[in-house]
Amino acid sequence: MYYKDDWHKAKERLMALWEREIIDRCCIAVAAPKDGKTDVSVFAVGECDPNDPEDIKNYWEDGERILKRNIKRMENTFFGGEAIPQIMLNFGTSGHAIYFGANYSYSKDTIWYSPIIDDWNTTPLSFNDEHPFLKKQLEIAAYLAREGQGKFFVSMPDNCGTLDAIAHLRGSENVLIDMVCASEKLKEAIKIVNRAWKEVSERFYRITSQCNEGGSTVGWMDTWAPGRHAQMQCDLSVMISPAMYREFVVPELEDQMEWIEFPVYHFDGKEQIRHLEYLLSLPKLKMIQWTNVAGQEPPTAFIPVFKRIQQAGKCLLIFCNPSEIPVLLSELSSRGLYIHTFASSVEEAKDILKYVEHNTRD
Repeated sequence: MYYKDDWHKAKERLMALWEREIIDRCCIAVAAPKDGKTDVSVFAVGECDPNDPEDIKNYWEDGERILKRNIKRMENTFFGGEAIPQIMLNFGTSGHAIYFGANYSYSKDTIWYSPIIDDWNTTPLSFNDEHPFLKKQLEIAAYLAREGQGKFFVSMPDNCGTLDAIAHLRGSENVLIDMVCASEKLKEAIKIVNRAWKEVSERFYRITSQCNEGGSTVGWMDTWAPGRHAQMQCDLSVMISPAMYREFVVPELEDQMEWIEFPVYHFDGKEQIRHLEYLLSLPKLKMIQWTNVAGQEPPTAFIPVFKRIQQAGKCLLIFCNPSEIPVLLSELSSRGLYIHTFASSVEEAKDILKYVEHNTRD
């Protein structure tokens, strides 16, 4: 691969990761700026005029412009370990709400949504598979996939979390009320949105897999799998009980895993620990990704939780600061472990890789 000459070794490790095996060390992604200053995140913000609506729209929807800013980023990035040169199809988190008519607006660094459904009886869900923005997204994906051949990968879009997408359409407070007052309407909505999600995901997978060696990636996680791979989540679950999670979220996940061959669940903060037993009981779930939420304890404070995940036979992807790596390696098995961290320089990234190589354990 043009931007990563050790991709074949990284691929070997990632293949082993899904089987909870070890080639020579646990997996670790550590990207660093070659010049010591470039933002190497897939979310790196390019140049646009935040006061010009047309320029912001072009920033998000012009494939050539997306390619140009990402090429600049990749040219200035050291992709250490299993860090992957790729372009993330960033059309907003839980962005499949757009295909059902969600109002959306652009800012320089994100896409915002506003609800459109006041009453399920008067505004039923309707999937528009000819939505102009969906067409534009598929065009962008196809363009980037052609340009990426042998150079970089193109990720799946961030169409994650069906209940979260419904919250975009209905409003989070209304969805929470629906769980009590209109549960059957909400369950039917989940089925409808999930059905469309699978259809659209397959279209994106067929396009992007052509430059992803037949597989797919989740851009911001630096994960790659040799088949249908996508992120699942329910950020709304921090506001619901375990009983409600079991009733509304578990069926959503089980349905999505009928399509996803290599599913990873995005675990967003310690409030979701109360739902962990239901996640661990899902036989098709292969990986749980832990995000260190701002204001909460560092990942090293949750070692017992991580051990539960590993003991249940799930792979574990942990986002952490470099200083936390020694504790994670000493307390956890390296089998099925993927550490995602960062470095301020190439030298620092290489030092981190050497440390992991010498401290991987069974």
